[in-house]
Amino acid sequence: MRPKSHSYWPRAHFAGATTLTIGLMSIGLLASAVMALGFAAPAQAATPAIGECYNYPITVRDEVSSAAGAVSCTSAHTAETYWTGSLKPTFGPPSKATPGARLAATTACNTETLNAYVAMPGRTLPSRWLSFAIFPTDTQWSAGERWVRCDAVFKTGLKLTNLTSKAADFVVATGIDYSNFCTPSQPNGRNTESYPCTDPKKNWIMVAARDLGGPGTKFPGTSNVEKRTRAICSKIAKRYNGASKFPSWWAIWPTDRGWKEGRREAQCLVPLAQYNKEVAPVIPAG
Repeated sequence: MRPKSHSYWPRAHFAGATTLTIGLMSIGLLASAVMALGFAAPAQAATPAIGECYNYPITVRDEVSSAAGAVSCTSAHTAETYWTGSLKPTFGPPSKATPGARLAATTACNTETLNAYVAMPGRTLPSRWLSFAIFPTDTQWSAGERWVRCDAVFKTGLKLTNLTSKAADFVVATGIDYSNFCTPSQPNGRNTESYPCTDPKKNWIMVAARDLGGPGTKFPGTSNVEKRTRAICSKIAKRYNGASKFPSWWAIWPTDRGWKEGRREAQCLVPLAQYNKEVAPVIPAG
């Protein structure tokens, strides 16, 4: 019986000894006004700036906008702006924009740009750093605000991590490997926690994340995305085989619903112990 899939980590395939199929922001509203001819009219808030910090929960990712205002980056915060842009007047109220339209407006918010900002330039391994696209609230839009920004957030477990320093300083202080994305145990459709990779006996590490479709592309069908994802992950697993003839790997691909929500990645994981044998081989003593 095929289990139901999860909308974020929709379907997964584990290959190795066993094969399984399983379903695996916006600047705060600035209430300022100007007086004109005896009437109060809302003034457009200042455009968000790169390097500003915010404090909001992970649910903001699906809410499109956030009423949280900028805070000091030395106080507790969960996000830091690494890119800003402008929206065309035809974009319309953000709450009514399609996921494809929001993706098209934030194509500059890619993994390469994010990694460079958080002091991990050139990194190809997926990490626990994520990008949240934040749009004006409908009220801000009606007041004439046309900005859009992308924030760098760091995930631990199922929540965003509270930081008290700049993102780049945090990465330098903790080390690049601390940002690696591991699940606490064998992945599954409802186990989406991301933690540091500390237990080779239990952890699985994400070794690849590939976009399967850009803005405006239609869902190509479950069998299509499954086939493409398995092909990607089986090939990558050979690179991190840990000297095993039949390396274990796990593939996660989007469902129709996830695709419509903008989640279009193929994700590949392998056992941490298997990965470590390739990237950090044990050198015999003596």
